[in-house]
Order: sequence, then C-alpha cells, then structure tokens
Amino acid sequence: MFCPLAIEWGNAADWASAIASFCAVVAALWIAFGQERNARKLGQIAKNEEHARTAHLIGEVIRLTAEIEAFANAGAMFAEMGGGRDGGLVSHSQDIEGARAQLSALQHYPQSDPRIFGEIGRIIRESALPSDFLASSISFQAIVCRGLAERLAPRRAILAQLLSS
Repeated sequence: MFCPLAIEWGNAADWASAIASFCAVVAALWIAFGQERNARKLGQIAKNEEHARTAHLIGEVIRLTAEIEAFANAGAMFAEMGGGRDGGLVSHSQDIEGARAQLSALQHYPQSDPRIFGEIGRIIRESALPSDFLASSISFQAIVCRGLAERLAPRRAILAQLLSS
C-alpha cells in the first residue's frame, strides 16, 4: 500500500537527523556568543586591573614627592631657625635621599605609560641635593631646601593630572 504522507514528510530517521543538526548549530552559536561575552568581560577586567596598577603607581609617586617636599620644607625651616649648625640637617638629607631611592626603584616597575616614568625621572633629578650640601652654610642649605620644595609642587600637580586622565 502506498502512503503519500511518508513520501512528503520523510521517515523518522531524517527528522531525527535534522533536529540533531539544528540543535548542534544552536549549541555552537550559544558557545560562540558565550565565549565572546567572556572575552569582553576578561578584557574589561584586565583593563580595570591595569588602571588600578597605574593609579597605585601614581599615588605612590605623589606620596613620595610630597614626602621629599615636606622634608625639604622642614629642613629649610630648621636651617632658617639656626638649627643646622649642629648637623641636624643630616637626617633631613638622609630622608630625602631615602625617598629618592624609592622613586628610583619605582622606575623599574612594569608600566606602559612613558609619561609616568618621565615624571619620576624629573622628580629624581629635581630633588637631588648638591654634593656639598651638608658642608655648606646654613643659609645656603635653607635656600636649597626651599628651592627643592618649590620645584616639586608642580610635579605633584602633573602627576595628579595623569591620574585623572
């Protein structure tokens, strides 16, 4: 006996094969779009982590710059009050050199923004004390410390601008 319905609709094996193929395509698309979403999320996480590292680095450089500036201002006031005669500025100069050493170490921090490293280098250069600083007169020491503090204030402002950009 001839069944026209079987000829038009095919047999059950063809239907099962078509449904399985359709499910496989849907599953592949689901996986592909899921991987794309995950890749975007991972990219955003990496970008956020990079921004956090940059912000931390700039924050640390600002902190060290402010420390050097504070040591220089304290040393200038100490020298202006006549306290430098007994070698009291030795500790201030050692504190400045310690902060400069920390800034030098930060220059080896892996970072992709050369503007930050440029500012660190400028801060290190501008915060250097003359080699005869401790052997010079108290008034010279006060002038050097005041000048050092005045040169570092704009550097902190530039670093803050880098942080906001």
